[in-house]
Amino acid sequence: MKQRVKAGVDIAMTVLFLGQMGYHMMDNRMHEWTGVTLCVLFLLHHALNPGWHRGLFKGRYSASRVWLTLVDALLTLAMVAVIVSAVLVSRHVFDFLGLRMRAVGRRIHMPATMWAFLLTGLHIGLHWHIVLGKIAKRGNCAGVWLARLVLAATVAFGLWEFATRGLWMELFMLREFAFLEYGEPMAVFFASYAAVLCVWAALSYYMGKALRKTRNLKAKEEHLS
Repeated sequence: MKQRVKAGVDIAMTVLFLGQMGYHMMDNRMHEWTGVTLCVLFLLHHALNPGWHRGLFKGRYSASRVWLTLVDALLTLAMVAVIVSAVLVSRHVFDFLGLRMRAVGRRIHMPATMWAFLLTGLHIGLHWHIVLGKIAKRGNCAGVWLARLVLAATVAFGLWEFATRGLWMELFMLREFAFLEYGEPMAVFFASYAAVLCVWAALSYYMGKALRKTRNLKAKEEHLS
């Protein structure tokens, strides 16, 4: 039951995050409240995974564990920056605080959001081997290869969108405002951002796979020596 709840929270977070990237397609008040919902789910995600916090200073850190921990730690920091900057730029939900720091909040919010989005993709990729492992165990080799072909096409599309939309510029604060096509169909926009998410998920998945393979080879050599 707990695993289903965790999976549901993770899926809801991913869908909401994609929705937040299309903030120009919704009312600002709705954008803020869905953002609050995303932040609550983020806190719930951490509450449902207490083992990650308890195990940070325990055990040996292999290369794959360093990679996993680094991605998760950076994602947590990026989300904290998103939450803090969202409070600063709020015109509805947190306006009662009277902070009057919207200019500062805007400069933080855009790069923090893009970094959090990128790191979310990396985080998703850390767990793809579990899903693909289940498919492989069922003997569905054709399904695995089909998934790889679809992934390759999606990654190519995502790389194109990441470059042509200039999303990389937002990571390094090279522009202060996002340039959005307001007449763009909603389906095209979200398909583009979902593909961008897949780019980083694929990168994380194959990096983790390479690190695990290296670790297993090293363990085998140590066993034989």
